[in-house]
Formats: sequence, C-alpha cells, structure tokens
Amino acid sequence: PVLALGPTANWMPKQWPADRFVELTRRLTSSGGPLEGARVAVFGAEKERPMAQPLIDAIARTRLIDLVGRVDVLNAYGCLTRCAVYIGNDSGLMHLAAAAGIPTLGLFGPSPEYHYAPWGEHAAWVRGSRSYDELWREVEAHGSKNVGNLMGDLEVDNVEQAARALLEKSR
Repeated sequence: PVLALGPTANWMPKQWPADRFVELTRRLTSSGGPLEGARVAVFGAEKERPMAQPLIDAIARTRLIDLVGRVDVLNAYGCLTRCAVYIGNDSGLMHLAAAAGIPTLGLFGPSPEYHYAPWGEHAAWVRGSRSYDELWREVEAHGSKNVGNLMGDLEVDNVEQAARALLEKSR
C-alpha cells in the first residue's frame, strides 16, 4: 500500500508540524500498523519543498515516493488514485484526493471544516481542541502574517485514531 501525505498548505498557520507527520507515518506504517510496510508518497508543489523537506528527510529512501514538484495536477490525481489513503492539511490537494475517491483525512486548524472539509463517502476531517472561531480570534489579534502555527493542539493520537477509523470504514 501507499500512504499519501500532504504536509503543505498555502498559509503557515494551517500546516500541521512536520514532526507530527513523521510520527504519524511511523505509527501507521510500522509493524502492527494498519499500513504496515507501506511506501509513503509526499505531495506538494515545487515552491512548497522547504515545507515538505523535514518529512521527506525522515522517511527511509527505500519507502519514499517524493512527488513534491515532480508531477502536475493531473498526474498527482492519477498517483492519488493508486494510494490507500491520503492525510494532509486543508488544501487543494486534499480536495483532489477526495475527488480521486480514496480515503481522505483533512487536518484542520484556522479554516472552517464546515465549509472546507473533504467531501465524499470516504472522507473525514479532524481538528485539535480549539474551534475555528477560537483560532481565528488569534489571527485577528496578531494579524495573518504575524500569527504563528495554529495546528499545535492537533495531537498525533487524534489524527492516528481518525485515520484508523477512516481506513476501517473504507474497507
């Protein structure tokens, strides 16, 4: 199987930290995980490579499929159709994965899931303990360019649980 990951977003506050993607990948693909032994495809645009690089660097070369900046949108869609599941930040790529019909788990922080959640029978979303409204108040208080990452309250345990439930439901 192939685990597809979308660790980038158009705005830094919407990016789940790379170290959490690394830990999630380890949990899902190691012995006993639901995707034991899976290869890992990392998606993103070339300009997003710096955002994705910490995750890319943490995946064993024998298991890595580095697609960051290497495929256009149509080829990304084709690649996604071959993946077991997609997990990524709220982004266009998340919606492309859902359109491809694969299990898609969207990670949400400072964007409203009630407007932007992935759509479809095999789609789900998860967010941390703070609501969109709470996070948006931080953006308003600090300004959109000065607010830090707002995905820190989304724990790996919660994402893993949501991913396992989505995989189970999609079987």
